[in-house]
Amino acid sequence: MRSLVYLVVFVLCIPAGNWLLPGPGGTRAITISRDDIVYSFAVTFVVTFLLEMNTLLGQNVLLNFVTGRYHRPRVEQRVFLIIDMKSSTAAAERLGEVAFHRLLDRLIGDLSGPIVLHKGEIHKYVGDELIATWPLAEGVRQARCLLACFDAIARMAALGPSYAREFGRPAEVRAALHCGPVVVGEMGSFKKEIALSGDTLNTTARLVDACRETGQPVIASAALLERLVVPPGIAARALGPIRLHGKKDAVELVALTALTKNPVIPTEAERSEA
Repeated sequence: MRSLVYLVVFVLCIPAGNWLLPGPGGTRAITISRDDIVYSFAVTFVVTFLLEMNTLLGQNVLLNFVTGRYHRPRVEQRVFLIIDMKSSTAAAERLGEVAFHRLLDRLIGDLSGPIVLHKGEIHKYVGDELIATWPLAEGVRQARCLLACFDAIARMAALGPSYAREFGRPAEVRAALHCGPVVVGEMGSFKKEIALSGDTLNTTARLVDACRETGQPVIASAALLERLVVPPGIAARALGPIRLHGKKDAVELVALTALTKNPVIPTEAERSEA
């Protein structure tokens, strides 16, 4: 349907162009041939298909498949943000399967906007969790990963009344942030994906568990915070080394809290002074 709408626009543009740019002798012939229609539809269909495939696979995934960037696995330094919905099991039981799916669909859409705005990539949805990632340099620049996290949480708070009207209660979330090396590569045969794996992603998932156990809405690793300047609108409080489930060594964790609804991005001068 989208291709057909674009086709109508293209077909209307052809006579408009002929009229605005007269041919030899000043003729303004307004003709549309069958070849014009077929060609225009083919172009619009291919472009629309590629755009939809890119949306289906995720940001840059189609390009990475076409270029073969991850045909051979490679190690990259990345920042991860996992946002998890609180009390999702109770919500599923209260709403039923169809309504709960509608809740998750809206939740993920509302969370994704601020993340993409801060240059983050939506990597995967796992149940009621959203996993986002940045290349390390991009994620720590201007504390984008932190700002994306707190802007997403602030958006959910602002939309609380809307969620309450539609689903009976506001949707609340918790979040965890960490950074480190991961292996990135194509995986699968009948169904392919560009998979990210390694201890860094596993540790980030364990930080979400730490949020549940400590009652903190946002927890980040000290390893991540050492690589960026925490924006003025965000307070950081050390929780000390905490042993995470499945981890041999304790991990230094930091609880983060927003002091304002819209954390301030530090200027270049402020970052240099810090």
